[in-house]
Amino acid sequence: MTTGSLAATPARCTLDLGGVGRRAAQAAAALTVGGAVSLGVFFTVGEPWGTLNDWLSLALGAATVPVAIGLARRNPRSAPFVLGAGFDIAGVAISSVFTSLLISRRMTFEETLAGVLGGQALIGCWLLLVAAAAWSEPGSRRLAALGTAGGAGLVATAAGIATGGMESPVAALGFVAAVIGTTGFYALLGRGPGPRVTR
Repeated sequence: MTTGSLAATPARCTLDLGGVGRRAAQAAAALTVGGAVSLGVFFTVGEPWGTLNDWLSLALGAATVPVAIGLARRNPRSAPFVLGAGFDIAGVAISSVFTSLLISRRMTFEETLAGVLGGQALIGCWLLLVAAAAWSEPGSRRLAALGTAGGAGLVATAAGIATGGMESPVAALGFVAAVIGTTGFYALLGRGPGPRVTR
């Protein structure tokens, strides 16, 4: 007769990342906070904080790409992870192009707004897909909840501004959800896998 025993093992879950992905997630968490702070200061005192926020947005977008690719590589048979990585890469590319055009003063804020918002919405869709795919795994549920909040927040922010302008309450609530959700999501991903109890 054999008996089962409980042991802490580093069993891999769907939201585990390798070293490069973890470092990128850590950077993304810090850049999210920096972007939110710089945006708040910009609305209070003006430039150069707006331009700093644009540069931080470029860096944040770039940091999400290794995270998305790392998750897709670890879950190659999962359509949400693979499709989601495509959404993230496309969203980062679109928003980065328009943000660069704004920084270089080749386009105005109003002219770049739709492109930036569209790119951010695609990044939000990536987070929602990843969160939905990981939700059924108990060990990933907190990460999935944060990813859902962050992804829904990005989509809501884009939709709110597109339909109601910069003063849209939907956009304001979406922004708060996006900052809290994505910061928590990236920070927990950056910590790496902890011990899991298996029987």
